[in-house]
Amino acid sequence: MVKEVKQFIKDLGDENEEYFTNQSKWATTYWAEEMDLNSTIHALRMRYWNEYVGTEVLAKFMFRVSDPTLRMMVGRQVGDEAKHAFYMKKRIEELGYDVGSPLAEQLEFYKTLESFTYPEEFFTAQQFTVETQSVKRNEQALENFDEVTAEVFRKHINNDEVFHVRLGHAGMAYYCISEEAQLRATTAARIIREKHVAMSLANYKRLKEKV
Repeated sequence: MVKEVKQFIKDLGDENEEYFTNQSKWATTYWAEEMDLNSTIHALRMRYWNEYVGTEVLAKFMFRVSDPTLRMMVGRQVGDEAKHAFYMKKRIEELGYDVGSPLAEQLEFYKTLESFTYPEEFFTAQQFTVETQSVKRNEQALENFDEVTAEVFRKHINNDEVFHVRLGHAGMAYYCISEEAQLRATTAARIIREKHVAMSLANYKRLKEKV
């Protein structure tokens, strides 16, 4: 049975929150505690590749969005992700390192996003489900990184993520108006939650191996 769209969004948001709340601290972030130099480099590399690959995936998704306003909003997010990748790379190089390479689980995460056929799946999975958690992770970044790295997040990244979440809500409000669309969106959220946790835990495993 189809739900009123605002109620659908609220209910799925509550389900997402319950899921992520029940995860371990390293299952939802790359910087769950105060970061030393080695940990900082590793975390920034993870974030760089998320932003870099995410830019490409979002750019392709933009042309699958039929509504002109939503398409322009996705275009803004493409620019945001490219900007974030630029500043992650810049900070990594300032610390004397290179960007390394992505984890297989990161590539699998974005492959999953690209596999979604319907716009409501993508909006729900990425902007609504994952980006909502990004807002929380970025607040942690202000506490757990060194002052200069934290300032990169404060100045160039954190405010953008709030817009991305609003975009997720807007995309769902536009597309999730039938029972079939709501079922697709719910399934996409559940799939991407698992992929995101797998990516975060793979990051933690590599981090511990290199300490």
